[in-house]
Amino acid sequence: MRIVDAKRISYRILNKMLKEFFERGEREILVKNVVGQRYIGDGMKGSCNIIIEGTPGNDMAAYMDGPRIVVRGNAQDAAANTMNNGEVIVYGNAGDTAGYGMRGGEVYIKGSVGYRVGIHMKEYPGKKPVIVIGGKQGISWENTWQAVR
Repeated sequence: MRIVDAKRISYRILNKMLKEFFERGEREILVKNVVGQRYIGDGMKGSCNIIIEGTPGNDMAAYMDGPRIVVRGNAQDAAANTMNNGEVIVYGNAGDTAGYGMRGGEVYIKGSVGYRVGIHMKEYPGKKPVIVIGGKQGISWENTWQAVR
């Protein structure tokens, strides 16, 4: 397993690194110290695992087609936006519009989510998008923070 410390790394550099590692044959990457870096896993294809420790920024797993992302923390807005296939597991809470326009794949969120989750999900032949939420829907970040305390 490859380990990447994302502390003080911009989202552009981090995402470029992840894609290059997978192109070279890495199949599992642990990304530590994630603090709002956006677009993690966007457009990635194939069979690979990304484990994130921290809070990834907006649009994580957008247009993703196959990989598995596990978040040991919370996810910001639009996680799995227009995802084609794959799996996203969030052990914390997720923000607004998680699963927006999902076409396939599965999203599991242990905690609560913001507003408009799953809006515009579309089932296609052979693809049935799934979102499972363990907490409540319609929770603002302020209320989520109060619940965590």
